[in-house]
Amino acid sequence: MTDIANSEASLGSAVRPAGNRPALIFAARVLFLVLILAAWQGAVAAGLASAAFVSTPIGVAQSLWQLFRDGEILPDLGTTVLEIVIAFSLSVVFGISSAVVLDRNDWLNRIVSPFLTAFNSMPRIALGPLFILWFGIGIASKVVLAFSLGYFIMLLSTLGGLKNVDRDLLLMSRLFGASELRLFRHVRFPWALPGIFAGLKLTLIYCSAGAVIGEMIAAKSGLGVLLQSYSGRFDIAGVLALILIVALLVMTLTALMDMIERRLLEWSRGSTDVPG
Repeated sequence: MTDIANSEASLGSAVRPAGNRPALIFAARVLFLVLILAAWQGAVAAGLASAAFVSTPIGVAQSLWQLFRDGEILPDLGTTVLEIVIAFSLSVVFGISSAVVLDRNDWLNRIVSPFLTAFNSMPRIALGPLFILWFGIGIASKVVLAFSLGYFIMLLSTLGGLKNVDRDLLLMSRLFGASELRLFRHVRFPWALPGIFAGLKLTLIYCSAGAVIGEMIAAKSGLGVLLQSYSGRFDIAGVLALILIVALLVMTLTALMDMIERRLLEWSRGSTDVPG
């Protein structure tokens, strides 16, 4: 029986689709990026686009090198990362907590749902100047702006995940005497994990955008301040270099969340057995 099981496992790995191999996917991504950069550089070299308006990959790379070589970007990068981390953490804590409360209290959900929709539909970016007026030019106003964007994403994603829990499983678990705490740990939370992690990734993106945009409105330091400065000088390579830094930061944090998500999903598959 062991030999048969080993043979089946070997056969399963042998017939694994090539498109699912991590190394092949990574190589395809690198190739795709190289083709884009080559097309960009070639378009400028051929005169199809002006370097004054779109710069070049080489120009962006040189701007990146200068930013880090001179250390000019480090204080601003630290400020922006701090704002993102604070806003993201607050959005996650309050978003998930609010979702759990609303999921457990249907009457409260019905009362506040229209107000949540109204607040979420407000153009928070347009409220940026008001946040700066109320909370000052420091990091507090940027955190509030980023939080106002991220909180609703986290709340709605988590609430959607909790609402998608199998009601038959909940009913059967209650019939077997499972407490509400056990239900949350073994049923609600594992079933809601995909929605929660989808919300985490979107929340990170929105918090990052909110922090940088808030800095561009008014701030003492931050990547948004540098973006405004480079834009005022029409330094396209510098602007694109800063945008690339923000994108790489978000991509790195998102990749970290993907790793955590895989671990938690593996744990959740073994957590759906509800003890009495």
